[in-house]
Amino acid sequence: MVVNLFAAVGMSLTFVLGLRALYAQDMPLATTLLAASVVFALSQRVQVHFASKRARLISISLLLSCLMLLVAILVVSGGNALTGPLWMYLVPPVTMFFAGFVYGLVTLAGFTLIIAFLLFYPNDALVMVSYSYEFKTRLLYSFLTVSFLSAFYEYSRHQSYVTALYLSEQFEKQASQDPLTRLMNRRGIQSILDNEISRLHRSKTAFTIAIADIDKFKNINDTLGHELGDEVLKRVANIFVARLRGHDAVARWGGEEFLFVFPETKEEDALIVLESLRKTLADSPIIIDGVPLNVTSSFGFCEVTGDTALSSAISIADKALYAAKHQGRNQVCAGRPSA
Repeated sequence: MVVNLFAAVGMSLTFVLGLRALYAQDMPLATTLLAASVVFALSQRVQVHFASKRARLISISLLLSCLMLLVAILVVSGGNALTGPLWMYLVPPVTMFFAGFVYGLVTLAGFTLIIAFLLFYPNDALVMVSYSYEFKTRLLYSFLTVSFLSAFYEYSRHQSYVTALYLSEQFEKQASQDPLTRLMNRRGIQSILDNEISRLHRSKTAFTIAIADIDKFKNINDTLGHELGDEVLKRVANIFVARLRGHDAVARWGGEEFLFVFPETKEEDALIVLESLRKTLADSPIIIDGVPLNVTSSFGFCEVTGDTALSSAISIADKALYAAKHQGRNQVCAGRPSA
């Protein structure tokens, strides 16, 4: 939008000034300005027509090149009543905005050297008009000052953007992450569930969800206290994460419950993974204050197909979990939709 706006303003301004120079019968200046208006218009059409990142870069390059070349020509020719050099002050803010801090500094440094070379070449051999030494030095000093201020503003703007982006990412992460276990929370896992539902509708490939609950966790809290109970939760979460496959996901579902998502996985394959999780946890005592604590977990799972709504699958998995609890805990129980 900004590129299009600048191109439109540049095209309109140079076109009007070109017509004015044409009316004043200043053909060299009129030709320069009208040609610049054509380039500005072309840069806008490139971006609008192709609508890609590469087209935007080409459009920006055309804008900056045209602007700098136009200003250099105005400095050499003097423009209308020797006011041409005043257009130099457009270059720093525009360059910094479009090129960024680093590339903008490099581009402005090169442009400044070129203008200084043109102005201070012996005997004014490279310019068509005569500028006083005082005018040339003041012009460059003021141009460097504007360049410095533009660079400082662009640097501050970029740093503010980076800081805002970082804070936004942190807030988003906190909103979707459980602060205790560092697993996803319900909000975080919901996006994965939505993706799997979309994949299911596209490819008809089923996936499986599971709910796990730490056995007798209330006794752990009552015996060790809530602080050490939280430590047990974190250790269990770490064990689950370590044993999952790379594309699987786990979230803290609430309290001592965990929700697993197994993408593109049928229930028989999910059963293998869940049994591995169950056995690993049962065979890995958690050391609390130097004392080993045997912790187990029960699992209920359900395959999600096109005939099963996600909310129904979660409810079925939850019922299967309680069935596993009633059957003696530390086991995996499958849940299936009612016929």
